[in-house]
Amino acid sequence: MGDEVTDEEEVLAAVRALEAADGPLRPRDWPALADAHLRQLVTHRLQGLGRQLLPVMDEARSAVTGYLSTWSDEAARDLARDPSGLQEDDLALLTLIYLHWEILGRVLGESLRPVAEQLDAYEGSTGRDAIQGESRREGLARLRARQLITVDNRPGPALKRLTSSQRTWLDQNLVLLMRPDHTWAEEIRQSRQAASFGMEA
Repeated sequence: MGDEVTDEEEVLAAVRALEAADGPLRPRDWPALADAHLRQLVTHRLQGLGRQLLPVMDEARSAVTGYLSTWSDEAARDLARDPSGLQEDDLALLTLIYLHWEILGRVLGESLRPVAEQLDAYEGSTGRDAIQGESRREGLARLRARQLITVDNRPGPALKRLTSSQRTWLDQNLVLLMRPDHTWAEEIRQSRQAASFGMEA
């Protein structure tokens, strides 16, 4: 009985730490993440919250170096449909910031102009007006509140919690934003529309 209580305490401690962590938790620091059986109990506990355990791989993607918790794909879709959640322009701002730092800066190694100029260059969902003024301030505030960006408009810790399908969705948004007339963009729109009809059915 004593071992069972200890295991439960270890599982609860790991779940609480995962939900509060800004970065991956190392298995060697958390017995419930190092042990396969206890890790399964952590996964089950998170599932009851609409969450899931997300392994973080090394650069070679050959070994797990840590774990995060994140929304399950099903819960993420439900949250995306919440009218009180992020707005279209919020997602455009997030995509631009991700493009600026992660793609242009980190992946391509380009010399970056100030991120504010990148945001000024975007012509909004209407194709005419940039997102600026109060709309931009409110959008950036909503993104910061969700830890999607930092106070200096860099990708925030919440982006590390994306599952592979959620990151694919973000990458597809980049295509829709930057190349809306491309064949790939049309395929993405058709795929999403078909998926939406399937969910309604």
